[in-house]
Amino acid sequence: MTPLLFALVGYLMMSFNELENRVYHLQSRMMQLVTPEGQIVPSPDNAIARQELREKLLHHIHDLQVRLSLLEAKGG
Repeated sequence: MTPLLFALVGYLMMSFNELENRVYHLQSRMMQLVTPEGQIVPSPDNAIARQELREKLLHHIHDLQVRLSLLEAKGG
């Protein structure tokens, strides 16, 4: 019975160490995603996609402004 108890205690200690390592890795990854102030840090891929979307939106806004000015000139 004693060897079984020692094996069980050893298994529990190894499991606890594994969980502790996983928590440490998750915390280190979270530090890369969120600043201590709670602000989200954008990933490089996300920043690139956001920049492309911004450029498309600026192009559409410019196009709409040109159309509006043409309509105003035609109507006024």
